[in-house]
Amino acid sequence: MNNGNASLSPSSLLRSAPADSDFEKPIPVRNLDSNSAVDENVYNVDAEAAADIWTVSISGEDRLDQLANIPFLDSKSKDHYVENIRVVVSRDGGMGIELLELAGGREDECGLTIVSGVSGNAEKAGIIAGDSIASMETQKVTMSSGGESESRELFDCECKNFDTTIGLLSSFPSEIESLVLNVKRIRRWPKINIVVEYPPIQCAEGVDNKETVELFAGENLKQGLQTRGIIFEDRDAGKCDFCGGKCTVSIDMGMQLMNPIGLTEEKIMKNNPKCRLSCKTKVGYNMQEGDVRLRINLNEWTADDNKKSTSKNPFFSK
Repeated sequence: MNNGNASLSPSSLLRSAPADSDFEKPIPVRNLDSNSAVDENVYNVDAEAAADIWTVSISGEDRLDQLANIPFLDSKSKDHYVENIRVVVSRDGGMGIELLELAGGREDECGLTIVSGVSGNAEKAGIIAGDSIASMETQKVTMSSGGESESRELFDCECKNFDTTIGLLSSFPSEIESLVLNVKRIRRWPKINIVVEYPPIQCAEGVDNKETVELFAGENLKQGLQTRGIIFEDRDAGKCDFCGGKCTVSIDMGMQLMNPIGLTEEKIMKNNPKCRLSCKTKVGYNMQEGDVRLRINLNEWTADDNKKSTSKNPFFSK
């Protein structure tokens, strides 16, 4: 196993968590039983790219997925996300893991260690170079008069230096035939390219009524459009019961990239199957990438404009 020599100062390693970006953090929307499910390994990055993107962060307050003041593996780039992956690796004949320390040299053993190479059992288990081991588990099955029982023990090694990580990997007795490794992996966020069409009447003469924006898979459509400067201004539309805004859009292309419509929304849109409430819509369903074309401010379209589309705003208030 290889030990890199790179090190960072304590102040540069344990920096504050990055400030919230200008949009809500995308939440992956997945249904693995769906025909649209994507093999997310297509979004993996190579080891060199992962080494540049990995960082260690600390949150100043408790979050749903992270306790305050506890170092955690993070991505420097909002174009990438950290995925949690659980694998079982046999120890028979060696695990086949090479490690590289990207940051260390601290007395508290905190650091940043990644997998630099895999072979044999680790490769078969699905670990790839660029992953970082967050924790290890042992599973033990014992027999007693009451029957079979299973116990598990968890060993944390997230954001640890090389010596601590390799020491833990090597510390288990030979009778432990396999280890459960909880690894973290850098992946590229899949993106959705959206062409937004405004009513021509809302555009100055000679100005194109189309704007193209890019959203991340998992983003809320309404919020994602608004944070990128798209303006919902539909004077004659009633307010949406969910968000209180005027958020209906007509999807001319890419409906399959949206999350399935809910029962209430489906009833609202029964006469407008091309329409969605943007406040109830997530893009990039099942972590898909692709292109979307949609219209907004539907009541502002004139009769001539609407010859190309039969979509109407169900919240039309005239």
